[in-house]
Amino acid sequence: MSKIFRFNEYAVIAFFLCIATQAALAQEGFIDCRKFGNNIVIKIDGDPSDWPINLYGDPAELPDIDPAENIGNNATSNAVNQVPLKTGDHFVYNSKKVLISSAASLDTEGEGDFEATTYIGWDDTGFYLLNVAKDSYISWDDGYSGTRDASNLPGFTNDGIEMWFDNDNDRLPPNINNDQTSQFDLQTAFNIDAAIMKEEFDSEAIMANGLPQDFAIFRSALNTDDAKEGEILAKVERAVKLDSNPMLEHKAYVQEIKFPWGVFPSFDKGEPIGFNINWIDFDATNFQLMRWLQANESDVQYFREMRFTSNNPLGEAALLPEWSIY
Repeated sequence: MSKIFRFNEYAVIAFFLCIATQAALAQEGFIDCRKFGNNIVIKIDGDPSDWPINLYGDPAELPDIDPAENIGNNATSNAVNQVPLKTGDHFVYNSKKVLISSAASLDTEGEGDFEATTYIGWDDTGFYLLNVAKDSYISWDDGYSGTRDASNLPGFTNDGIEMWFDNDNDRLPPNINNDQTSQFDLQTAFNIDAAIMKEEFDSEAIMANGLPQDFAIFRSALNTDDAKEGEILAKVERAVKLDSNPMLEHKAYVQEIKFPWGVFPSFDKGEPIGFNINWIDFDATNFQLMRWLQANESDVQYFREMRFTSNNPLGEAALLPEWSIY
């Protein structure tokens, strides 16, 4: 009996050790934001040729979503505590892995025409993001309005990318949309409005309240008034470049952005943060919000940890090998 008991005891211990190990492995997955090498100088101009694209490794990604769960607010089978994140240093749009917002109108004509790779990095001055997208529908008419009238429109009217920050890395409040009392948790968005409006209307992308239309803080305690928001946004560098095709025939665009350290409270390279991105694609006015984290993007509990690492720096720069659009 004692031998059988001891065997079973060891089996139970081994079982729980295995479970604990799997849990630890699941928690170890993270978004690896690598530091740029000392020889890398990123200029925010929409030209990706100064990014060391050839030195990036695997993308950070989650498993495929059950097609039955898309379109929706959460991929329940891929709940954040059940599915491990594959550590990676950038993001790649994958239609099998993104969750389409339940508020979206999935455009069957444009479905499948979208591709994107989003690179990240940091140096001693700030956090950088480069979004390179291919899309068959890029124009003002394909955006929110579907009209040639560029006046009196909401702040986000065209393609782009959303960024979500949990700067204190506590996964609270439960939902940024419902609770905007924390300055550490915010949603930002960056679109191609400015480039489109300049080309098609020869006008600047400025909203009625005087804030830039291409970039905004949507949800945060920082949104106390327009003046304060404008002061913050003025510190964030960004640029958009459309491909070299003629107007109304564009098939690709580049977005480049830099958040200097200290712009947002608790946003610092010394500590990990919670992070998520959503790709936004308007096709013939149909809105598609594609969530990398496979969940309601306002729910901070689903954010994944991004670490600012320096042990494997991004060194010598090289031209974009496969995404060049010029």
